[in-house]
Amino acid sequence: MGENSVRSKGVLKLLNGRKWSGVLIADEHEVVFYPKGGKVPVASFTYNQLSKMENIRRGGVSTRLTITLKNEEVYEFELVHGLKLHSFIDGLWEDKPVIALTEGEKLHRLAELQGRIVEKPRRHIFHRRHPNRSLSGDMGIYIMLLIVACMMVFPLVFAISSSLKPLDELFRFPPTLFPKHPTLDNFSDLIVTLGQSWIPFSRYLVNTVFITLAGTVGHLIIASMAAFVLAKYEFPGSKAIFNLIVTALMFSGYVTGIPNYVIMSKLGMIDTYWALLLPAFSAPMGMFLMKQFMEGLPTALIEAAKIDGANEVRIFWNIVMPNVKPAWLTVMIFSIQSLWNTSASTVIYSEAKKTLVYALSQIQAGGIARTGQAAAVTVVVMIVPIIAFIINQSRILETMASSGLKD
Repeated sequence: MGENSVRSKGVLKLLNGRKWSGVLIADEHEVVFYPKGGKVPVASFTYNQLSKMENIRRGGVSTRLTITLKNEEVYEFELVHGLKLHSFIDGLWEDKPVIALTEGEKLHRLAELQGRIVEKPRRHIFHRRHPNRSLSGDMGIYIMLLIVACMMVFPLVFAISSSLKPLDELFRFPPTLFPKHPTLDNFSDLIVTLGQSWIPFSRYLVNTVFITLAGTVGHLIIASMAAFVLAKYEFPGSKAIFNLIVTALMFSGYVTGIPNYVIMSKLGMIDTYWALLLPAFSAPMGMFLMKQFMEGLPTALIEAAKIDGANEVRIFWNIVMPNVKPAWLTVMIFSIQSLWNTSASTVIYSEAKKTLVYALSQIQAGGIARTGQAAAVTVVVMIVPIIAFIINQSRILETMASSGLKD
């Protein structure tokens, strides 16, 4: 290669999919690509062989350079300093095709030749989605949303900051929002206190995780199957069953606590995991949400699957459930929140079967000396439902794949 040359490291990709990593060198006469550690070029061409050259900026100094030869061979390079090499080749390419200018570019060049000042289009910082609404209206809505967001996030921020405060700051009046001397002593003291229990902390955790996972999965399966039948099939008593489900939504857990205890006692399930799992399986909230969401699923989609030979089970798992994902993800979050926060002290008596929330509530009841640990307990209890919501929030807002279908 000549003294006046430009080189750039990168990757060469051919149309057949083959790739090489190496260096591209261009001088006054030709362009050559050498593979890494090799002395024989993989690709080489002169400037007279060029037919087309395109470059796309990839970010930073990386550039994708696509070169097409007159014999229709195509080389695609991913180069570190591709812009510099592109300018070098473009300067030595004598018979490069002339690109026709648009009318706007012609007027722009004519104005520059006449010495007139060409006004550049103004770039707006904010791109409004609703052009029919005034700017003051947009600002008012954003201010209102900001106020509501601060009100919603304040309890979470205060709980986390309280768990990081030492005891002297916890009892300070008026209370401060953020700790002046943040510490993790509350969490370390909580771990020490849990380690002193005659039942290992891991046992409480395993019980809670098992009850939460089993109850959530069972609730999703039973509620989804029952909702599918109520939403897409007509049978005697279907409306009465749904009305009964809606009526059950009116009663809170405090009202149904005694009937649940009597039923579980008659079935001999007191002091077993089933005393928590069976009521979780039959919770009316999940069935109501799934039924209302499945009613919006086009019946034509199900009928088309039947014509193609799909049975009821395949229609339910492969068609209905993927299209109602926002609904069952919402039900899952509600179920996780309910089961994770249950203490189960009324139906579980054996210490080895009790949940994590029950053990943490005993620490909270330890008096003033455990105020810092109680603040740490609050964070531990609420962190799992919050994480479950954060992971699934984008999927909950997804639009159904069948939103464009009409019966």
